[in-house]
Amino acid sequence: MKIADMHCDTISEIWKSRRAGEDAQLAKNKFHIDMQKLKKSGYLLQNFAMFTNLKECADAYEHTLSLIDVFNGEIEKNKNDISVIKHYDEIAENEKQGKISALLTIEEGGCCKGSIEKLEQLYRLGARMMTLTWNYPNELGFPNLYDLAEYGVSGTFTFDGSKGLTPKGFEFVERMEQLGIIIDVSHLSDAGFWDIFNNTKKPFVASHSNARALCRHPRNLTDDMIRAIAERGGVIGLNYYGKFLDDKSPHFSSAEKIARHARHIINTGGSECLGLGSDFDGIDGDMEMKDASQIYKLVQALEGNHFTGEEIENILYKNVLKVYKELL
Repeated sequence: MKIADMHCDTISEIWKSRRAGEDAQLAKNKFHIDMQKLKKSGYLLQNFAMFTNLKECADAYEHTLSLIDVFNGEIEKNKNDISVIKHYDEIAENEKQGKISALLTIEEGGCCKGSIEKLEQLYRLGARMMTLTWNYPNELGFPNLYDLAEYGVSGTFTFDGSKGLTPKGFEFVERMEQLGIIIDVSHLSDAGFWDIFNNTKKPFVASHSNARALCRHPRNLTDDMIRAIAERGGVIGLNYYGKFLDDKSPHFSSAEKIARHARHIINTGGSECLGLGSDFDGIDGDMEMKDASQIYKLVQALEGNHFTGEEIENILYKNVLKVYKELL
């Protein structure tokens, strides 16, 4: 079993734990992802997101750089088992050497502060995928979810998908395509999604989003969005978070619920538009798949829902690799 996962927040968890005085390591830890868990499930590739909360950082760009330092340090400490990739061919080379591939991604384009030069520097540092937003408006565009804390309503989010990319956002998207930074529309507003679709040429991804037809959460994709990503040759990463799986019991994440989203997305967009985007270490709640060592539970659920062996392989890794082959 090979696995390619487009999104986790493990590096942020390691960073936060160290700030709290704990000696967190990628080799082995209490989180959803560590080297032992990845190897147990046979991971081929893991995207590691550098996540920045704009409201909690004095300098979002410097925070992103500090996360990249943690990422590089952990990869170096585990260099016999994992290696960073910047180009597609390196995935096969790592596999030959028995190594997992690690892809550096950016979650929150606002870390660039609207500076193309900072975007280019992140590319030079190895970033190969980036979300335009997280849950706050920034220089590039608007999210579907607004954190109302900035308006004095602590911990409350509202849905407004009507505002898309800014002029600077369009400039960034153009440069990202030129550089080879994969555009990630997860978290982006509905209007921003269509701005991407209508103003880009290459495939793009929703690295950790599900189907809004099954769960009305605004972080999920409409059927039209699913078809648009598929039409462009992109891929959608199944998110394991309970709140993105089920409106009625959002605090429980099961493999069966994930499989239902998989079935809907494939029925809507075809068998080549779906991959994995666990959101491990960025999600909480009661989870049937406790960590990355238990992906076999998802495989069993897919088999139980009559997915073919070819479809399961496509979901687990082949569809992601196909997009990466074109873009990296």
